[in-house]
Amino acid sequence: MSDLKGKRVRLHDMCLRDGMHAKQHQISVEQMVKIACALDAAGVPLIEITHGDGLGGASVNYGFPAHTDSEYLSAVIPKLEQAKVSALLLPGIGTVDELRMAKDLGVSTIRVATHCTEADVSEQHIGLSAKLGL
Repeated sequence: MSDLKGKRVRLHDMCLRDGMHAKQHQISVEQMVKIACALDAAGVPLIEITHGDGLGGASVNYGFPAHTDSEYLSAVIPKLEQAKVSALLLPGIGTVDELRMAKDLGVSTIRVATHCTEADVSEQHIGLSAKLGL
């Protein structure tokens, strides 16, 4: 095991995004706010909130959620005292318009996930994220 002395670990909780799959994307806004506030109170610095398949995931292919990404983000972000909110974007599912929407609602970090064979598709999303300061 390598020496971790002097190194910092920053937690990035994804249970509200990844947990959507197990709940068939049917987490209520109230549940989302309650869990996010508990994570915030516990000192978790970064919480990922979107559909299980990221921004724009609401579809026949990936499942329709109980609420939209913008509804979840609008409900959670103002309630947090110290934690920041991140969002997942998968190029080909999420669009640059959804990326802008997330930024406008107060998302501070975007995690762009792509397959290595589709890296060229993600260039516009990564570029816009950097331009927006995410």
